[in-house]
Amino acid sequence: MKSSRILKYFEEYIKKIDMNNSYSKAKYFHSLKSMDLARIIASNFNIFTEEELVVIELIALFHDIGNFEQKNYNYLDNTNEDSTMKSIHVLFDEGLLRKITDETKYDTIIKLGIFCHNKDALPQNIDEKTACICNIIKDVYKLEELRMVINYPYVDNRIDTYPTTLVYNDFKLFRKINTKMSDNNADNILIILSYLFELNYKTSYSLILEKEYITKIVNSLIYEDKKVEKFFKQIETVLVSYIKKKIS
Repeated sequence: MKSSRILKYFEEYIKKIDMNNSYSKAKYFHSLKSMDLARIIASNFNIFTEEELVVIELIALFHDIGNFEQKNYNYLDNTNEDSTMKSIHVLFDEGLLRKITDETKYDTIIKLGIFCHNKDALPQNIDEKTACICNIIKDVYKLEELRMVINYPYVDNRIDTYPTTLVYNDFKLFRKINTKMSDNNADNILIILSYLFELNYKTSYSLILEKEYITKIVNSLIYEDKKVEKFFKQIETVLVSYIKKKIS
């Protein structure tokens, strides 16, 4: 199995999707970017064979394949529907994976990587390499959430107030914030920024710093009040310092 082969079948599948839908276009480039990020992060471990690296690329590329025809997207949607099962259905039940490869030894890790990419935890009793692969995909997911907010601003960036006390208190503890706690646009931004508190690897933090994701998000906001703007600029300073400490 080669990277070029999985890309070939990805492009073949995408041909039947209405790419006039802006959401589908965003998902297309999100999938390609996820594939690139997955290899960058995984390559830093020096524990994966080339075949395993391609499997990691496959998981990242196809993790959202079942959601391309969704008409819109809200990053803070609290739906109970598990969208990962749609992608697993396309790969396994519809047979897309078997077109790419007859090899079945990676089926479990592919299912697990896709299923866990947006979950808070991993199943117990999985081996260290499998856990590493799942955590790589989880990091890719969070990095892409940050990038997508900058390039495809589905979150309202008009900030006219401070975040609520409950959200800010969680943020100050450097932990991921539950989306259900959101009460205004400022809360939404802190929820998105809090994704970086659950990154697993130094390479992921390095990529955030290199791409200046935090600064770009803060600069993209439209502030109604100079004091609120100053508050978010202070948030930016704290987060950049936090990331540098994680790298060092």
